[in-house]
Amino acid sequence: MIWMRTIATRRRTLRSCWGLFLAAFVAAGSVARPSVAQPSPEELSQARAKFQQATELEQAGNWAAALLAFREVGQVKMTPQVRYHIALCEENLGKLVAALGGYELAAADADAVGPGFREEVESSIRRLEARIPHLTIERGPGAQAATIVLDGVSLGASSVGVPVPVDPGPHTLSASAPGYEDFSTTVDAAEGGEEAITIELTKLPTEERPPPPPPEVGKGQQQSLDLRTLSYVVGGAGAACLITSGVFFYLLESNTSDMEDICGGDGTCRNDSLTEDQLTLAKSLNGKIATYYYLTLVTGGLGVAGLGAGGYLYYRSTRQQAEKKPSEPAEPADSDFVWRLDPVAPGADIAGLSFVGRF
Repeated sequence: MIWMRTIATRRRTLRSCWGLFLAAFVAAGSVARPSVAQPSPEELSQARAKFQQATELEQAGNWAAALLAFREVGQVKMTPQVRYHIALCEENLGKLVAALGGYELAAADADAVGPGFREEVESSIRRLEARIPHLTIERGPGAQAATIVLDGVSLGASSVGVPVPVDPGPHTLSASAPGYEDFSTTVDAAEGGEEAITIELTKLPTEERPPPPPPEVGKGQQQSLDLRTLSYVVGGAGAACLITSGVFFYLLESNTSDMEDICGGDGTCRNDSLTEDQLTLAKSLNGKIATYYYLTLVTGGLGVAGLGAGGYLYYRSTRQQAEKKPSEPAEPADSDFVWRLDPVAPGADIAGLSFVGRF
């Protein structure tokens, strides 16, 4: 009789060990996405009152206060009419580019309001398009790879060489590139105007200097580098063992599943309930399961040990590099006289030592 209880026990043990292996290697998380709540009837009532108040401020020419009130209404519920009034306030405050975007958003949903509203929105768009100035920025000599910034915003490739809509008034344009002097200028854009600017950068003077000699690696540094290389090798071997353990674990699960298909899920296989072919196959699977079980444990343990040893060796290499002592200073090449004590130097000895020097 082949007992499945032993196999099931091994399987549970191995799943726990493999979970610990993976816990040392991977961490995962999930982020919940909040749902958007619909405004309550009370909030809608307050928004309608705020809309009426904003309309009165708009009619009085208090565009800044009206814009703030319309935006508060939009936070509760954004409608094409609210978008239109926000854009109208922005237009009268000189924010023509933002106003044009608001008019276009209102036009996208204007059919839900009516043909009269659509006609009013489209008329506002045509009026505003004629007022918006455009600025064309071209790359000149030295500025082919420069970073171009307009009013503090970096321009992408799609905004260079084409007319860019801007609000009327002064605008700051700057550009910079490694090895070149910075470029900066101010452009005053008039309503409906077209401005074109070519950016040219001047190359900075360079000093020809010989390349610095390569740093000398002392004995302590060399030991630290050797130890760090060893840490990479040991840690890589540990990671490879963990991957191999995962492969053996997969084979164990696959053969255990095949065994359960033959013997059922009650944990036992009885000879009298199996055919001769099934019994032969069950014995073969039982041997494979035992082999994969031990191979998974061994390679998994070696993987964890390798990662731990690699981490320790890396830590030791860092400590050695930090604790290395400065090397003994060399004799100055330009001194007139240099001397030292040498116990094995030729010549007359004084108390077993010799003075050695050069002029």
